[in-house]
Amino acid sequence: MKRCYACFKEYEDAFQVCPHCGSVEITKPKEPIHLVPGTILANRYILGQAVGSGGFGIVYSAWDLKLETIVAVKEFFVSRLVTRAEGLKNLIITKKSMEEFEYRKERFLAEARNMAKFGSHRSIPNVFEFFEENNTAYIVMELLRGVALNDYLNQSGDRIDIDFALMIANEVGNALKSLHEQNIVHRDVAPDNIYICSGKEIKIKLMDLGAAKLADSTDDVIDIILKPGYSPTEQYDNSKNIGPWTDIYALGASLYVMLTGVKPDESTNRKINDEVVPPHLLNPLVSENLSNAIMKAMAIEKHMRFKTVQEFLSAINGERKIIPLAKEKKRRSLKRFVGIAVACLVLLIGSFFAYDTYLNKQEEQFLDPADIVVWFSVADGSSEEDAMLAIKADFEQKYEGVTVEVIAIPESEYENRIREAEKQGKLPTLFESSGLPADIIEQATDLDNVLSSDQFNNAMFLSQYNDFYSNKKQMPLAIEVPIAYVVTSGASCIDYSDKYFGNIDDFDATNIAYDDRYLGLLQANFILEGFCEKEEFLNNSENTSPVMLSSTMVLNEIRTTLTNYEKTYVYYDSDEIYCRYIYEWSIGDGNQAEIEAAERLLSWMLGNVYQSYLMIGECNDGQIPVNAICFESKIQSKYLAAISDIHQKFVFEGKVEKK
Repeated sequence: MKRCYACFKEYEDAFQVCPHCGSVEITKPKEPIHLVPGTILANRYILGQAVGSGGFGIVYSAWDLKLETIVAVKEFFVSRLVTRAEGLKNLIITKKSMEEFEYRKERFLAEARNMAKFGSHRSIPNVFEFFEENNTAYIVMELLRGVALNDYLNQSGDRIDIDFALMIANEVGNALKSLHEQNIVHRDVAPDNIYICSGKEIKIKLMDLGAAKLADSTDDVIDIILKPGYSPTEQYDNSKNIGPWTDIYALGASLYVMLTGVKPDESTNRKINDEVVPPHLLNPLVSENLSNAIMKAMAIEKHMRFKTVQEFLSAINGERKIIPLAKEKKRRSLKRFVGIAVACLVLLIGSFFAYDTYLNKQEEQFLDPADIVVWFSVADGSSEEDAMLAIKADFEQKYEGVTVEVIAIPESEYENRIREAEKQGKLPTLFESSGLPADIIEQATDLDNVLSSDQFNNAMFLSQYNDFYSNKKQMPLAIEVPIAYVVTSGASCIDYSDKYFGNIDDFDATNIAYDDRYLGLLQANFILEGFCEKEEFLNNSENTSPVMLSSTMVLNEIRTTLTNYEKTYVYYDSDEIYCRYIYEWSIGDGNQAEIEAAERLLSWMLGNVYQSYLMIGECNDGQIPVNAICFESKIQSKYLAAISDIHQKFVFEGKVEKK
């Protein structure tokens, strides 16, 4: 006897066609990467052919030997991270992809746990089991027969009956209500994740909880999940500004397309110029109240949307009257105006007390007289001293009672000079502390006052400061980023015109070098097996390596050393780009007035104007400012411009591990 891998019934070996369902005997998978029909998982599930696949998984029909029923088995398979040799079970995962693969596998299993919580819900697929096998993970769930809403819309001419559309919206809304009651936000409501099940009774299922997230998640980074037309503006960044209002927008947009046949414009475009036409103007069968409810759900500003899914469902079911969104905004503006008028009266009464607060604020513009000493190391040819003298002049002009003595010390002598000062019990008031021993750093003053300054709070790359500097003794003024330098002329040159690369293979070159001076940074981002030494790239007379992985810190070195060849640089672009804080400063010894002056000067060095002194121009060796100055078009240099597209992917947490 053999089993049909379409209907899973058994029949005689002599037959080549299943007598039960008429399917020709299935022996091979549809794709080489799919598991072979007949594969048994967990000693219980016999797989048939794949019935669906996407970027994050492959779904198979399967026979449950224990319950003797057909189920669906979803395999975690991220096509850009893994592969499978034809006929084999185990996935092939590269070392470089392992970290991301393991992270996303945990998310996949989290999807199973989320779905399992709602096993009795009529509109959420029932999960029976999940497990790990073959270097990956699997979810066993009910096998659904039917069609996804997006396919149904295409088949029906892009617009469906109002009653049917409202039935779908109510079923999905009820599923979302259950998720929100458990503080879970779906984040991926769209027609391709709404499934219309066929059978005696039509059922609607809300699919794919893989993107679901706890609304109060403490994760530092929230994965960006986007469905253009259905995702509200808050989903276009990796902030935690998501909640039930996020799913309400997506459900409203899904109902909009069901009733009009038109997908709404992307929310980021609407924020600039909103040209979405209310549904009742596109479909005369839609009532104005229903149209108003949908437009309110799809409001760009989340505070204008319904507070709960139940409010939205009540509105679309005609249980409450909804005024047009434009009229509601006018009403709110009027209320705000009245509120401001009342507040002005209160402010007049409290102005005397506010004046006292103003005087306290003004004290921040003054410092007690103090003499402070600033030490920093300089390399040969650096113009950093000129930048520091410019800062000194501006600072002394603003704070007339403060004198700043700037001392530039050669890089080769710097640590010894600091050590001598430490032995004498008199560290400089403010000093560069990059690379200094931990015992010296420990003696520095805590930077609590700098951490509470406006300049620190405005520095875009310091949001992860506490993960890296738990002792609060050092303040970085810059970062370094991984980069590839590419030779574009000469015998070993390659032609590469893009600003970014996502994989070493993008260069299509052999004999790639790596810069061992930045080994930690590179190992955090790449697997460095089979690379040649940096000297093969840096050889000005006979270059034999067309590409070198290094840091932005050697931009000037490449520019001045490799003079016989044309060259360019290419930034690394990935989901996570490990970078490092550099150019660190600390506050040493002094009386209260001196320490306060040093704190104020260090805060100034975090500010936009003073970051431009230090980071932009000839003194810069590839340091990228921690403040937003690098993205202001008036002063940004060529090498900083491309960072604006990738800086949100930068990671600085703790000491990064090797890949």
